[in-house]
Formats: sequence, structure tokens, C-alpha cells
Amino acid sequence: MSWSELVEAALGGSGGDAVERISVRPGEVLGRVRGHEVSLIRVVWPDQEWARAGAALASQPLFRARLLSGELPEAAERVFALLGLALVPRGWGDLVATCSCDHWAGRCAHLSATAAALGAEADRDPFVLTRWAGRERRALVELVRGTATGTKGASAQGADSDGDHRSTLSVEHADAGGDVFAARAQTGGPLSPAAFWQAPDPPPVPPLPEGVGDRVRAAAPGHVADELPGFDRFSRPFSADEEDP
Repeated sequence: MSWSELVEAALGGSGGDAVERISVRPGEVLGRVRGHEVSLIRVVWPDQEWARAGAALASQPLFRARLLSGELPEAAERVFALLGLALVPRGWGDLVATCSCDHWAGRCAHLSATAAALGAEADRDPFVLTRWAGRERRALVELVRGTATGTKGASAQGADSDGDHRSTLSVEHADAGGDVFAARAQTGGPLSPAAFWQAPDPPPVPPLPEGVGDRVRAAAPGHVADELPGFDRFSRPFSADEEDP
């Protein structure tokens, strides 16, 4: 799916009304439709979330190469989704949408037209979506490059310039594996791809209240309780004297 199709699937935008002007800045899309001012406001992701996203993108050769060449393939949206981040908002419920018209019964045509124009703009330059979420093209590329090389990436919004490389888009289908992105994404300090994919240490056995082993033995005496994980620390060796009379 193209970026405009992803936006349309989420927001159902319609290109019926002509959009006179549209601009995108961190947290807000501003549009003007038939003389009415439209605003689409979304949450800007904090630096910790961008660090997770940068680590996930840098760990995948396809996405890393495309990003470092100034492109953002549509399949990258799935990487963000696996991290619980919606580069394209999941629906109007994720936005604060306002219009200066007097149509308060529901979403007006001006909002839908602005959403459609945003999708068309994303087809021309998909980094408008990352800017909307809080990262300019240059800052995201530096973040991915810094993560891939083990150096600190950009931690603040980078300024985009008119001379930046424009993206040439094609539909890509990356073989992203399950929820591994979300499971291993880190939030503290610079990351390398090797550290990102390293298997985590197993969690410690949770502490159990004192005497819980005896209570379980009362309900399931004998070797049944002996085989239950975690109870051996509280239990004593089984003996025939403990069997029910």
C-alpha cells in the first residue's frame, strides 16, 4: 500500500474539496479548505520512543539502507506499529481535529479533504509523517546512522532543508519477525544492532510469600507439590509421614 492508501485506510480522507494550503509541523497539520482553517493535532513522540524506533530501523539492512539514502519505504510503517507507535494515526480517535466551519454534527468535508491532502503529500515526501510525529528527515537519518555505527544519534529535532534528497518510493515487504522489535527495543543510551538483537536475560523467579509451599502441600500433598516450580525453596523433603492418614 502507498502512504496515501495507508492514510486513507486510517482516516478515510476524501479529495472532494480543493485544499488551498497544507503545512506539517511537529504535532500538527495545518490546512486551508474553501476558506476554512483546519488543524489535525497528534501526540509527538518523546526522544525515548524515537531511540527505540531508530534502533529497530537500524537493525534491518533494508530499512537502514533506504533511510541512509534518504528514503522511507511504506513497509517501515509496520516496524513502527510493532513498537506500538502509529506513524499513520490509527483513526480519528488518535487526533484532535478542528475546523473553523460551523459543521459540528460530525467530521466535516474540510477535515476529510485535509487528510487526503496529507496522504498525497506523504506520497511525495513520506518524511512529512515523521515530522508530524516529531522528527525531521535529517534528524531521523542521523539517528539511524548513529545507532548503526554505535555512536549517539540526534536527540533533538533536526532542521530539514530544501536541498534534502527526495524519496523515490516503491512498495516493499520486509520480513519483520513478530513482536521482536517491541521485545528488544531499548530506551537508554546508544544502541548497536548487535545489542538490540541480543537475547534478554531470563527474569528472576518472583518471590513467594513465606509458607506458601506448606499451603500448596496441604492441597496437593506428595510429589505433586514437589514438582511445582518455586516451591522447593519453602518446602521440606517429602516423607511418607506427610501422606494423608
